Amino acid sequence: MLGRLFHETFAGLTGPDARVNLVRPLERADADALSWRKALVAHCYAWHVAPALARHESDLRGNTSLVLRYWAAVQNLAAWLGELMWREGQAGRSPAQVRADVFRLQESPVSIELEEAGWRSPVVVEGRIDAVLRRPSDGRACVVELKLGRAAPEADLAQAALYRLMYAQATGTPDVDLALLTFGPEPHERRFSAAEVVEAERRLKALAGRLAGVAPEARAAAPVTQARVEPNPARAKRHAKLQARLFDAFAEFGVRLRPDGEPQVGPRFIRFFAEPERRVKVKGIEAHTSSVWVRLKTSQPPLVAVHRGRITIDVERPDPVSVAWRDLRPQLSEPQAHGCSRFPVGVAIDGDLGWADLAKPEDAHFLVAGTTGSGKSEWLRAMLASLLVANTPATLRLVLIDPKRTAFHAFEGSASLWRPVVYPSDEDVTEVFAALTDEMERRYSAFAREGVADLAAHVAEQGVGPLPRIVCVCDEFADLVLQDTAQRKRIEKQVARLGSKARAAGIHLVFATQRPSVDVVRGTIRTNLTAKVALRVGKPQESQIIIDHPGAATLLGKGDLLFKDLGDPVRLQSPLVDDADLAALV
Repeated sequence: MLGRLFHETFAGLTGPDARVNLVRPLERADADALSWRKALVAHCYAWHVAPALARHESDLRGNTSLVLRYWAAVQNLAAWLGELMWREGQAGRSPAQVRADVFRLQESPVSIELEEAGWRSPVVVEGRIDAVLRRPSDGRACVVELKLGRAAPEADLAQAALYRLMYAQATGTPDVDLALLTFGPEPHERRFSAAEVVEAERRLKALAGRLAGVAPEARAAAPVTQARVEPNPARAKRHAKLQARLFDAFAEFGVRLRPDGEPQVGPRFIRFFAEPERRVKVKGIEAHTSSVWVRLKTSQPPLVAVHRGRITIDVERPDPVSVAWRDLRPQLSEPQAHGCSRFPVGVAIDGDLGWADLAKPEDAHFLVAGTTGSGKSEWLRAMLASLLVANTPATLRLVLIDPKRTAFHAFEGSASLWRPVVYPSDEDVTEVFAALTDEMERRYSAFAREGVADLAAHVAEQGVGPLPRIVCVCDEFADLVLQDTAQRKRIEKQVARLGSKARAAGIHLVFATQRPSVDVVRGTIRTNLTAKVALRVGKPQESQIIIDHPGAATLLGKGDLLFKDLGDPVRLQSPLVDDADLAALV
């Protein structure tokens, strides 16, 4: 409701209705930017916020903190609009002229028909664009997407890019910019040119085709979501009973909750959405998970979190299923001329893939942790399989370090190896890192001669065969750093150098360990291996070391994981690669 009221406030301020828009208060204010901002804040409260809160008083009772955040966001919105109007009015135009010139559309419904080669039929997409602004200096249009609060940044951008695509196609003006404005309640603005969102829009069109079931790969991709769909009435009934037991157990301890929508069923757990009754706090729910665990009789306690403003409670599924990597393969890229750096980290609760991209700073290097039985080695195999299927030896080379001599037998002799599988008992692993450092410096020297900054620019500049991306994977990092103090220092120094510089050269580190303790994962490692995958660990402290969150101690094992690069950890399920599929790839 507050999000809707926020959008209504923006539409009223920028719309044509002279009774409630921003023209009159600005005309009456002193001619300076600060006075304009103050005038708009006062106008917002008198004409928009106060009447809206009065209308919905009964619905908002008990939500004081949310209302205060909404009011803070409205004040920031008013300040943003005041600065925009002041800046555009410096050429001597009146507030009424600026409003008419800049704010072209507000809350405008739009509908387009998408069609791609190979689709069985077109797809109609409908939506409502928050606003379209026109830049007076050159007349360029800009689609604006407003957000109250912050959701997943990539989800916000995807939605905004979809609206830009819809407006561009509906009006026949492809050269339209995009702005994503979030007030959470602090303002945050991201602007994109039309060229910067072309790839995102291409993927969105492909996604629309898959969701509508008209794209050729839609049928092949179906097995990914079978783990979460509940066609079996008896099974769905068991899950409903589990929800009732869960909420009854919390009620026994004075924590009263109501269902907040339908549960989501993942491969290994069920996510229930809960709405707390008044005076029930999230920390109060978390404090009773161990007591509720006894009532549920599951192998791990429920995991409580706040996801996009809703309380979620993840409970072990009584009938878990596996996710086969083979079923994900239709969604993976085919080998490309310049290689592919993306791979799926796992499958989300809604059946979608959670992706990482080694070419991005936040995903350039990985730290992976998990105890015996957590699925750590299987996750490494799935990562490698996904990268291999999307690359050739010309675009991807592997450096595999195997202290326990059991993890990478299947890869021996592979054409994708940069050097034979490394067994630290047979050779000095610091020499391997030294060789990677030398390769990194050699590449940077070549980039400097060409006048380019990174691997992608080098490939584009040369227009010839690609320079392969190198991924170095170590299955048990603890065995390397616990040998002796001198070796630890040498390795940590080499990791720090590679971690800080190697991404742009196309060299990446993936270190895994069963022992994510402070004597293994020290500050240098945590800082330079920016992407974290936490499978089940033995202690909350170990989870805290990896992802700054205790939740990995209550994961269910067998590929159940928390992935963290930017923002809060995301729970995913790692797929399982069978030996035949891996052997065929290698």
